[in-house]
Amino acid sequence: MVPIWQNSCFPMQEGGQWAILYYPAYYESMVARLYNFDGKKVTSTQPIVISYQEKEYQGQKYKEVTSGQAFPTYEEAQAYAANQTSGNYRIVGGDPFISIVPLEELNSYERVYPAGANVTINTTTVKIFEYLGSDES
Repeated sequence: MVPIWQNSCFPMQEGGQWAILYYPAYYESMVARLYNFDGKKVTSTQPIVISYQEKEYQGQKYKEVTSGQAFPTYEEAQAYAANQTSGNYRIVGGDPFISIVPLEELNSYERVYPAGANVTINTTTVKIFEYLGSDES
């Protein structure tokens, strides 16, 4: 395990900064799997287990991260989080383009546009995939 502050994903000091953290469901979503990873197999990289407190400021609820630990595999992070007996714990990632969850290749999708490099339209990168049908028999 590596203390989170060595990874500099997000500060946890008093008066720290806001950070966007990504839950495993984000990486498992079809949009992330196709757009971010082109439907390819991905090995997980350093998932983080955070502990947090739910707070409120001027009527807005938020979660304040109180600690975090990085793990070499998603399975180790799951085991650690499952063994916590009190408090709020979540497995998260700090980068939408580096999956914390192992992902299998999406064989039922083929990238059809653009064929090579990405195409950018009005600052938005466009990728089009064709669904080839289910791999299941």
